[in-house]
Amino acid sequence: MFEQSPPTLADVSRALDAIELDTYDRMSPREQIAACEALGRLESRVKAHQMAAAAAADRSEAASTIGAASTGAMIANGFGGDPSAAARLLKQAKKIEDLSATQKALARGEVSLAQAELIADKVKDLPGDPTEAQREGCETQLLDDAKKLSLKDLSRRADRITETFAPDDVDAHENETLRQREAKARKNSYFWMADRKDGTYKGEFVIPEAQGEMLKNALQALNAPQVKKAEDDPTLAVLDDKPTYGQQMASAFCTLIEHLPADKLPDTAGVGVTVTVNIDLKSLIDGLKAGTLSTGCRISATEARRMACEHGLLPMVFNGKPLPLDCGREQRLFNRAQRRAAERRDGGCSFPGCDRPPSWCVGHHARKHWAKGGATDLDDIVLICAHHHRVVHADEWDIRFGEDGYPEYVPPASIDPRRRPLRNSRFRAEATTSTAA
Repeated sequence: MFEQSPPTLADVSRALDAIELDTYDRMSPREQIAACEALGRLESRVKAHQMAAAAAADRSEAASTIGAASTGAMIANGFGGDPSAAARLLKQAKKIEDLSATQKALARGEVSLAQAELIADKVKDLPGDPTEAQREGCETQLLDDAKKLSLKDLSRRADRITETFAPDDVDAHENETLRQREAKARKNSYFWMADRKDGTYKGEFVIPEAQGEMLKNALQALNAPQVKKAEDDPTLAVLDDKPTYGQQMASAFCTLIEHLPADKLPDTAGVGVTVTVNIDLKSLIDGLKAGTLSTGCRISATEARRMACEHGLLPMVFNGKPLPLDCGREQRLFNRAQRRAAERRDGGCSFPGCDRPPSWCVGHHARKHWAKGGATDLDDIVLICAHHHRVVHADEWDIRFGEDGYPEYVPPASIDPRRRPLRNSRFRAEATTSTAA
């Protein structure tokens, strides 16, 4: 088809044909980095020409000359076969057609298409009644800012762009922009979740940016310490490969849910939202029979025993009778003074290699599990994060205390046949001081 195209396009095509795809494998890392940037700029330049050609064809009604229903249909039929992509291309072209400086910057590869669209949206929606010169001034400033800011930062900068012509009102303008955006975000927010009937739930949500950032930060904080190699973490043995980012974030989300302060949430019909675990005493001790949450969900005995140690779920232990043997909280949970003492000693999760802070740890019965009659006293507590709490319960790690009073973890024979005890190597200033003395 290039014999019917302008010579300049044929030249571009031949230039690309001269570059083999394996050329990039022969480049040095520095050259590969430069190539990625150059190709990104080239993509913007091509996109600018693509939109200019589409807009020109739309203005001339070229589609009618070949019997196409619309310019979008004409473009889709010519290449790609995607009408929605063609329609989107035309919409993008119309968005920036009145901003000549932005069009030229895109054609020179100075901005990306996403940056160009953002600038067009911001200049179009300037508050008040700015003059054409003021709009051009805002466009020029944003094009300059785009060279050094990320897309998110450029958006935040654009919220204050009125300072170029109304510096005294910029704070009010920004506040009103944010207020309207927040109101729109809440109006457009939704959440749904559904039982997949296979032991999992699925769902989707759209929430305002501020709450989304809070959730993202919490999940990333929970996820970061758990990026480990399979050989370092026995729980990863259930996976065929190293966990994906999605699996890691899902694990972090589950940890976040388990740490929700149920006692601080509103009551429902006079009953708190705390979920109970119902299980026979023998099953809890032997670990051979499933338990039931108060919601009706069935869980393994291993999971029930783990939950029984944590503050978010309340165990109700039965002994062949309809009334529970134990439905209490103080009998199994360590009190605040015991927690503080353990925090001072352990400094966080005491499992070897873990750096979780005390706030994300539970008090675990080290010598004898609470489910097996372990005592809730100071000599029995170790701090352990939710992730390693599952490891200890699932893989039968033993915990003992060294002569200096610090906890030691004895791995199962399946991990270390010699079962050599391991310690958390967290830095302790008091330990260093005593050693030096």
